Amino acid sequence: MSEGTFRRTTWFERKVVAGFYLGVVAVLKTARFYHIRNERYAAAISDLVGLALREGQVALDLGCGPGGITARLRGPRLLVGIDSDRFALLHSIEPSTQRIQARAERLPIRAQSVSVAVAISLVEHVADQSAFFRELARILAPGGLAVLQIPELRFPIEPHTKWPLLYVWNSSVRARVLAATGYDDLNMSTSLAGVIRHAEAAGFHTDRVVPIWLLRLARLVGMPMGYFTLFRKVGP
Repeated sequence: MSEGTFRRTTWFERKVVAGFYLGVVAVLKTARFYHIRNERYAAAISDLVGLALREGQVALDLGCGPGGITARLRGPRLLVGIDSDRFALLHSIEPSTQRIQARAERLPIRAQSVSVAVAISLVEHVADQSAFFRELARILAPGGLAVLQIPELRFPIEPHTKWPLLYVWNSSVRARVLAATGYDDLNMSTSLAGVIRHAEAAGFHTDRVVPIWLLRLARLVGMPMGYFTLFRKVGP
């Protein structure tokens, strides 16, 4: 498909793309995909951090949205959900959880005061990923843990937009699909290798990488839908 295709996004094109996206999401909700995913993600987080969530420490859920994961995490003395989207915070499914509106690159959190930071499908929405990891390094105590879930954006069905093979389309088409589905901020260049590189440059050690196989399609094509990564802060 040529770079000049879809020079303008018409109302009809936006409606078709958005309709496709909402249709797929509706099917996934009916199949309880998101409920099952959140349960599995919360279990994976607990497995990765072990006692760090159960020893009464301070933990953050960065990019928490309405709290689907936050509500399933148990154990920290203080668990705070942080998101830049005020609407999502106001409609949290766990209203008793403390919530803060802030950007991941500029957190109103005291230095070295956090034991565990969790970020599910967040880093690919951060424009300056190096700044994000520097901020994580600032707020985490020495030896503190950061658990990130990183989606595989080259998966045959792109995890956010549900668009087939989005990464192979030209930049013009990708931009229109992202805009029509509300994911204008998605950084399609995000990769596991790149995230690890940013993390280690900020002073983290990569402890574990765990592939995510949620759909049968992932097994069939031999490509994970994403990865859980466990980073440990080293040094002061």
